[in-house]
Amino acid sequence: MLDRCKELLTKVDKTKLIVILGAVGVLLIFLSSLGGNGKSRKGSSQSTGASSTPVSQEAYVSQTQKDLTDILQKVQGVGRVEVMVTLERSSESQYLYEEKKSVDAMAGQGGKSRESTERSYLLVEDQNGKKQAVVQSTLEPVIKGVLIVCDGGGDPTVEGRVLEAVTTLLDVPSNRVYIAKKGG
Repeated sequence: MLDRCKELLTKVDKTKLIVILGAVGVLLIFLSSLGGNGKSRKGSSQSTGASSTPVSQEAYVSQTQKDLTDILQKVQGVGRVEVMVTLERSSESQYLYEEKKSVDAMAGQGGKSRESTERSYLLVEDQNGKKQAVVQSTLEPVIKGVLIVCDGGGDPTVEGRVLEAVTTLLDVPSNRVYIAKKGG
């Protein structure tokens, strides 16, 4: 068998051999991208499903308030602190879709044309047989405003530190942050 392969290789032109090997390589790459065994596909669909699970609005607000409270208490001069965060909109998923456009030209009607667009979402089947749309991206919630009530709220230096911390951490403009002195 090995002798026969050697004989074929010596008879075939080197250019043809390179083309054949290249075609075989491309074919192998194409076949490997089709999925491989069923186990790897299940694993990837599970991770897609897990990453597309949106965090609830209440959970996001609660966690953000807790994180801000924890970090602001460590800022010099802040003292006791309470934080309130409001959202402009909650997280939003954007789904993968395919769009087909068609144009019907009606020359007999004065050159008018009619354009139609058809959008179909890409669906995958999970391990339970349930079809789900493929999430392309998830937009994070947009923060509407932040209220900070702290012991050091009357001190301009402390307010500056708090404002800098909040605007940096949450990437919100300073006009959406209000800092007040904590009452007795």
